[in-house]
Amino acid sequence: MSPLNRNEISTMVSGGNAKIRTVELTYQPRTLYTDVATNASDYCSASTVRGNTSTQYEIDTTQNLKFEQSFDVEDMKSQCESNESWFADQIGKLVAVMDVAVNNKNASQANALLGGWSSDVTGIPDVTLAGDILQVKTLRDGTTDQPYASTLQGLQSAGMASNFGASTLVGGYQLHNYIAKIQEGCCTDYGLDIGAIQAKYNIASIQDRFVNVAQGGANDTAWMVANGALQVIYYNRWSGLFAAQDSNQSYGQIMGALGIPYDLVVKHDCGVISVSVIAITKLVALPDDMYQTGDHLDGVKGFAEVNVVNV
Repeated sequence: MSPLNRNEISTMVSGGNAKIRTVELTYQPRTLYTDVATNASDYCSASTVRGNTSTQYEIDTTQNLKFEQSFDVEDMKSQCESNESWFADQIGKLVAVMDVAVNNKNASQANALLGGWSSDVTGIPDVTLAGDILQVKTLRDGTTDQPYASTLQGLQSAGMASNFGASTLVGGYQLHNYIAKIQEGCCTDYGLDIGAIQAKYNIASIQDRFVNVAQGGANDTAWMVANGALQVIYYNRWSGLFAAQDSNQSYGQIMGALGIPYDLVVKHDCGVISVSVIAITKLVALPDDMYQTGDHLDGVKGFAEVNVVNV
């Protein structure tokens, strides 16, 4: 949900009475350069129709996360701090837990959205393409602790060939620790300053527990994610005309630290205050037909797997 990843993307969940809501993405698939005619003699007419296509992402409003808690009014009154501060703190704690739960949901959904790499990656030194998985090594052959200096160049080249642009590695500790280690490195016996290499190729790395679990707990696996390739869509039941408040209950929204608005329901019933925080979210990726059959980027979605394979 960061501004860097969202990059002015806006989503609108369509109305209607169905439980399934849709978000539509409109785009134009890249035309193959092989479709360009040569030695044409007719400059004045065109017969091929090209234009935008679209993909609809569905979000089921019954598939949600809910976290709730009840408070006794007498307990609230007995606190030293003001009622407003104490109650706001309790709601804040509920929202903080929901943020973690949504992170976990995002990671579990992402695993089914992985795409591939450009077919051009097969010719890049220091990386190997095994199906849709990019294989790299972090150690020099036959060693236990000497870093392999060319991994970052290989990763950047694979991302460049696959049109990823600025990217982040997210996953287990092996690649993350490798990148952290070479930040402090100087010169190997090859005369390479691998610390300078890391600074130049500027690939960000994040270790994430939920991503690691989604990858099966393998610390030798990571995902490369291009900025904007993964997006969270969400639905709020109580936004707009559905927001309401009366003497003993209210319905509205509260923003989480992730930048996702959650539904918030507060109800007072005979001295007991019930609070519920509900998240209706779905992680989506770029469509499978962004690139046509025959394009070297066919199957690329800006989101793909990287495995560490050392020998």
